[in-house]
Amino acid sequence: MEAIKEPDWNTIGILGAARGARGSTEGPMGTEHLLAGITTARGPARTALDDEGATRTALLAVLRDTMDRDDAWTGTDDAEASVAAQDVLGEDGDRNRLTGAAARSLTTAMNQAQREGAAKFTAVHLLRALLEENNRAVELLTACRVSPQAVRARLDGEPTGVQDDLSPLLHPTRDILLGRSHYRHLPFWQRWILKFAGMNWASNPAWWVSMETHAQAHRLDNGPVGTEHVLLAILATHEVALHYPHLSKNSTPDADGDHLTRLGINYTSVHTALTKSPIHLTPDPHPTRKYLEETTGPLIETLLREDTRARQLIEALTS
Repeated sequence: MEAIKEPDWNTIGILGAARGARGSTEGPMGTEHLLAGITTARGPARTALDDEGATRTALLAVLRDTMDRDDAWTGTDDAEASVAAQDVLGEDGDRNRLTGAAARSLTTAMNQAQREGAAKFTAVHLLRALLEENNRAVELLTACRVSPQAVRARLDGEPTGVQDDLSPLLHPTRDILLGRSHYRHLPFWQRWILKFAGMNWASNPAWWVSMETHAQAHRLDNGPVGTEHVLLAILATHEVALHYPHLSKNSTPDADGDHLTRLGINYTSVHTALTKSPIHLTPDPHPTRKYLEETTGPLIETLLREDTRARQLIEALTS
């Protein structure tokens, strides 16, 4: 019996997104592009990837890093055995070519659907098929510090056994970085564009700290934005970025976060000082936006130069 060639509507969208992830790079579409395409779909396949940290933002960030590198992949994805997409997908294919590994994954997904008696093959069939070989999709997951076994466990509804050692206080910042959520104080159109583009906040640390400052003030719900929220934002972005080095590898060195670490200051200690045992802080000399918008050097140096609320906090915590 011939394998099912027809994808469901969700999977058709994945194939289109995979072509977009490939961009203008030369060569056939590979398993890494198919994997990135799955993150645009609705349903359990994308959820399994998202829950393990292989979000659209994370996968695109690593893919972009590989575009200009000759040593980006250890495997070829069997590119020398490429085939036309139409030969694999029939009417739902096009004249673009697929690597041998990508073609096999699609065929395996079709066969799985056939064995299950499904009318069409789905994103779940495709994801399971991608995880069966040692291909570039698996390499991409590994580069994102994601275990293929953990993704399969998610698909099966089983516990993954993976422990997240990041403080729960930093989960909102982590989810922003991974693209699971977005800054609500931005206009809707801007949030939509950033989501579609897979914005990697770690690639622009200064803007990330500025956005995170407003989010920290909102989460604490303790009045106007002050330099204490800038301090929290510096620490939050620094500590989260350290947990996801594949997203921050191309950004400028985080001198601000490193400076605070040397002082023995971390996010939890500052958060505790502001919420559990509040320290009396006098007003900042200038509006917070002045520090965020007019600083040309390390931000922490500017905050410590004057009697800011951030400086008062640091002095109280290090005295």
